[in-house]
Amino acid sequence: MVNTRTNTDLSAAIQNALQALLPQIRKEICEEFRNALAWWKAYKQAKGGDAWLFTVTWADFKKLFFL
Repeated sequence: MVNTRTNTDLSAAIQNALQALLPQIRKEICEEFRNALAWWKAYKQAKGGDAWLFTVTWADFKKLFFL
């Protein structure tokens, strides 16, 4: 038999925990995106900027991101 009852105390505790963690999660996600963007800009510049980007092959591009 499937238990369809919910534990309101547990649900409330989970909701409170998520609400407490969301600001930190958002901050960390934003920081990761900033780090990735900074890395990409520096890498692209080191390789020759937009000129390199227009001439890079798909195989080389895949190696950067898909290993």
